[in-house]
Amino acid sequence: MESPDHNTDLILDKDIYTINWSDIENIEIDYDNYLNEIENFFREDFENDILEEDIF
Repeated sequence: MESPDHNTDLILDKDIYTINWSDIENIEIDYDNYLNEIENFFREDFENDILEEDIF
């Protein structure tokens, strides 16, 4: 039988960060920035896209 290649002596961090509902609930969303990022994504995608007309 083969032995595993990974280290089985892992040291687990006892202070794992967890998110509380209050952390999420009290966040102010920056809608302008969010929309700008979406807009930029589609603009870059469109600019990098190969148009069908260019193929023929």
